[in-house]
Amino acid sequence: MKNRVLAGLTLAGVAILASCGQDLTQSTAVPAAPSFAKVTTPVCSYSTAANDARSYFSSNKDVVFDLLTTMSKSTGAATTTAGWAVLTRLAAAADAGSAAVKGTPAQGSTFANDVLLCMSVPTYTYPLDLSLALGANGLFEVRDGTVADAVTSHLIIGGYPAYGAQPSTGNWPVAGPTLFYGNQLFVSLFANETPAGVLFDLKTLPGGLTFSPSIKVGVCTITDPNARILHLHQGDNPVILPPTSDLSFCPPPPTSMTQSGSSMFAAAANRLASWLAPATANAATMFVVKSGGGTTLVGGLSDIGPVSYTSVVTFLQPPTNTSVSKNPSFTPSVQVKNVTAKGNALVGVTITISVANNNGSYTITGNTAVTDANGIATFPLLYIDKAGGYTMTASSELGGSASTTFLINGQ
Repeated sequence: MKNRVLAGLTLAGVAILASCGQDLTQSTAVPAAPSFAKVTTPVCSYSTAANDARSYFSSNKDVVFDLLTTMSKSTGAATTTAGWAVLTRLAAAADAGSAAVKGTPAQGSTFANDVLLCMSVPTYTYPLDLSLALGANGLFEVRDGTVADAVTSHLIIGGYPAYGAQPSTGNWPVAGPTLFYGNQLFVSLFANETPAGVLFDLKTLPGGLTFSPSIKVGVCTITDPNARILHLHQGDNPVILPPTSDLSFCPPPPTSMTQSGSSMFAAAANRLASWLAPATANAATMFVVKSGGGTTLVGGLSDIGPVSYTSVVTFLQPPTNTSVSKNPSFTPSVQVKNVTAKGNALVGVTITISVANNNGSYTITGNTAVTDANGIATFPLLYIDKAGGYTMTASSELGGSASTTFLINGQ
């Protein structure tokens, strides 16, 4: 009997231990081996592209599906050519908006990448985010060297595209089909300058293109009649560029008005003012249509937009005391720097040098020069034909001047 009791207790103890062991196994966290998620490299898939097209385009009978079929049956370089036709249709649909599109810009970007994965396009890397470019404030267009049609934003102000680009002469200076894509920028300062209209980022695929001749870029409206386009090119210092002729897609020749003026532009002016200034300042905001300050020439693309600025002039290399017998008068050459108060170079600005404080008549030549990409004007041929003491003043066409003194002896 005693042995049976002991045996029973022993079995019960084993059961209890077993039960505790099961509870311990379930409740105690055991360190797991590292888990590495498998990264799937995307591949060309026409079925995926077709499905994503159905999500984006309003109609399942859109011509894009025929273009996709043609692309899927092509080989080699013909596939890329057919792919550009698909992207051109995507651009047209994005321009048309709800009439051709039911999906979101993000879905359009997904479809664009589906197509690009099946093409061979230099500098393309998956995934390329094109959602902003396909959105309401973006720009998405395909062009080649056989056409001169401008590329313009979906964003419309006062009945005209807010920003865009076009060839400066002839057709687009590109070697083959090129995707222009961009979006509006929303910042309070642009290279430390005050925005005077819509700012935008504009790029191309293939990327890193240099345009020769330069192309025209800009905006159709500015809020400061003296504004100029600032170009913040990747890898370069910001520069404020000289204006060029008007963009073809902008309104007729220059006019200006306050917001209380033309009803045609009042709503657009209010929108611009809300982006650029507090509501209390709206009444003073000027709305300038197609001013020369809204366009410029560029050889490459990046962040671009009109800004207000203050012109500052300094002598980088002031005149040295010299002799009347020297022609030109100064070695080293006089140099004048013209930048903004924030330090950004003012490019293509005419600087004029004048002298004063000498008795009698004298002649000065070689006294005008234009600033370079660093905002520096150099005067290698500057000559003054009479001895004496002078005050030299350098003046910028944009405002601002600097003065210094020097002496010319009679030998």
